[in-house]
Amino acid sequence: MEDETIDIEDEPVLDAGEVIEAAEIAAQSIEELIGRIFEFKHRLMERLLTDGIGHARFKDGPTGRIPDSWRVVPLQEVLAGRRFVEGPASIPDSGNGTDAVPVIVPECVGSLRLLENRCGSIDRDRADALAEFAVGGSDIVMAVKGEYAGASAIMPVFFKGGILGPGCVRLSVDTGICEPFYLNNVLHSYFQSGVLYTLNAGSGEMAIDLELLRRLMIQLPPLEEQRRIADILLSLSGEIVAGEDALSRVRSVRDNFFRAQDE
Repeated sequence: MEDETIDIEDEPVLDAGEVIEAAEIAAQSIEELIGRIFEFKHRLMERLLTDGIGHARFKDGPTGRIPDSWRVVPLQEVLAGRRFVEGPASIPDSGNGTDAVPVIVPECVGSLRLLENRCGSIDRDRADALAEFAVGGSDIVMAVKGEYAGASAIMPVFFKGGILGPGCVRLSVDTGICEPFYLNNVLHSYFQSGVLYTLNAGSGEMAIDLELLRRLMIQLPPLEEQRRIADILLSLSGEIVAGEDALSRVRSVRDNFFRAQDE
């Protein structure tokens, strides 16, 4: 039997455009999926933060109907030391060395989660002199000035630490009273529903009145129920992040084939 030979000229032409088109279709599908998960999470969050889990008895409270076992307290009452820390008016020159510390600015939390690639940086020796503005894992940082005012993000538990930047406040939660991830979702709910915009100091540029923020009313379930609510919403946030990672990979494939097409 004679060996078969392959005639290269008879082979189909490789078409990078087909891969690009498939990647764009996949990206659109993933974007739609992320949007649907986000919408589902938002609606579920609104229900959980008003009705809780498995309650049959309700009462009227300062913020409306709440489960019988819940209470409503000002934001400052769930914070360590009953206060939050406002970022400095300015930060020294950025750090360029390998031992730099991130500076959390409004752009870092504008998407409602920490984006370290949008953070500034400062040399560690200078950061040590700003210890009062240190930000650690499970702290919540809220932007209070500019276009991102009202947006907040909780620092991941594995976050190595940073410095609070201008235009932000740090909220360190008293974990004996409140679950940080629960409070972060309450603040997200207030941001997305426009409640935080009512705290504008009225100076032209959006700026949250910090005294009004301290008095912002928080619906507070028992601690164990807070944890259950936080776990449910955190799992959905994880799905959104996974979707965003998948979208980034698909776009990377598309861009690689764009480059291959041009070569």
